[in-house]
Amino acid sequence: MPKFYIQTYGCQMNVYESGVVRRVLSDAGFAETTDEQEADVLLMMTCSVRSHAEQRALGRLGTFRALRSERAGTVVGVLGCMAQRFGDVLVTNHRADIVVGPDEYLRLPELIASVQAGTTGLVATRQTGESYDAVMLARGPGVKDSRIPMSGTRPLESSNPGILSFVTVMRGCDNYCTYCIVPHVKGRERSRPLASVLAEAERHAASGVKDITLLGQNVLAYRDGARRFPDLLRAVASALPRVRIRFLTSHPRDLDSSLLEAMQRLSNVCPSLHLPVQSGSNPILERMNRGYTREEYLAKIALCRKVLPEVCLTTDVLVGFPSETEDDFKATLDLIEQVRFDFAYMFRFSFRPGTRAEEFGPKVSEADGGRRLARLIEVQNRITAERNRGMLNREFELLIEGPSPRDSGWLGRTVANKVVVVKGRCAPGDVVRCRVTRINGWTPVAELPAREAATC
Repeated sequence: MPKFYIQTYGCQMNVYESGVVRRVLSDAGFAETTDEQEADVLLMMTCSVRSHAEQRALGRLGTFRALRSERAGTVVGVLGCMAQRFGDVLVTNHRADIVVGPDEYLRLPELIASVQAGTTGLVATRQTGESYDAVMLARGPGVKDSRIPMSGTRPLESSNPGILSFVTVMRGCDNYCTYCIVPHVKGRERSRPLASVLAEAERHAASGVKDITLLGQNVLAYRDGARRFPDLLRAVASALPRVRIRFLTSHPRDLDSSLLEAMQRLSNVCPSLHLPVQSGSNPILERMNRGYTREEYLAKIALCRKVLPEVCLTTDVLVGFPSETEDDFKATLDLIEQVRFDFAYMFRFSFRPGTRAEEFGPKVSEADGGRRLARLIEVQNRITAERNRGMLNREFELLIEGPSPRDSGWLGRTVANKVVVVKGRCAPGDVVRCRVTRINGWTPVAELPAREAATC
């Protein structure tokens, strides 16, 4: 049986799409391996959101080529956003055998067969509006949990991916933020039928999954006839009352009271929202084409906390956007201090060819961009630590996901998506109630009561 190896870079959607690739290849008679040295097919799922992600992938592609030279007949493929953006360049300049865009994964078996028969340099990047609705997700070994890691600064590795699952509800984006490459590489918005999403979620729950994240570039843009995302959320949560339900990502412009009221009424929908603000300056928000003002964003945050007092709020922030002044940056810092997010993903602006912002000026210098990012990280890290210290001496219900990779103990996740290191005897999939007794750095640590340990 031929073996394939896949490495995934980027967002939660890429993690999900790697699962699509796993299913397509396993149905075609391939077996996955975690040892790249024994793979007949080496694949990488790539990200183009920032240039750094592309450079990492290109470096890894060099490793794949070296393995191919050592093992004749090995197929090297680039998938996803970089495949869509670069196309033939990945063949001519970087010597990939196959280049496959986000809508063409169903063609992988035939493309691999063609290369094995002697044809190389195959590029499949048509944008067809494919939703992969008929593909049952396959999760593989070592799946990365790329959801917001509340106790650290990077995604956490899940030792038992069977407990957590992603279900894509829509793909693509119609917003065309001026800095963003996503609409160009992922295509226009298209939603899956509600019944199909529900059926996939039910399959995951039946297999033992206890935490499902509904995914989309902007889940709040979900449409199935007259049904909108709150309708989908109610359907999934009501059908799976014992499963925690989350969703990513939400565009602030589309957030309204109907969603918040649905979250309030559904006990298994987790009170957490990832709401990318990007900037606290109205002039910059306008140039970004974000579709809201600072004041409108703050009003929505106030509404969130009124309807969901225990909500965990996370965000994305971008500094160094063309024409950003010191006053613009101070407005962003002020918003961060005012909202007090539980966590933030923070980045320096990266020019993306093909986006409108590529032509914008004046450019912010590397030195100023770096200084602003460092200051932003300093402020948000302080706030994250302060927010987590508020968990001290409080009890939380934790879903145990696996052993902590950086600490003795277990990783448990609260319903609000905060990660706690649990001391005591547990097993992946256990649900335990613990009191946070200390904060290690900014990571909450809880001790498992003896009565809980006895029942796990």
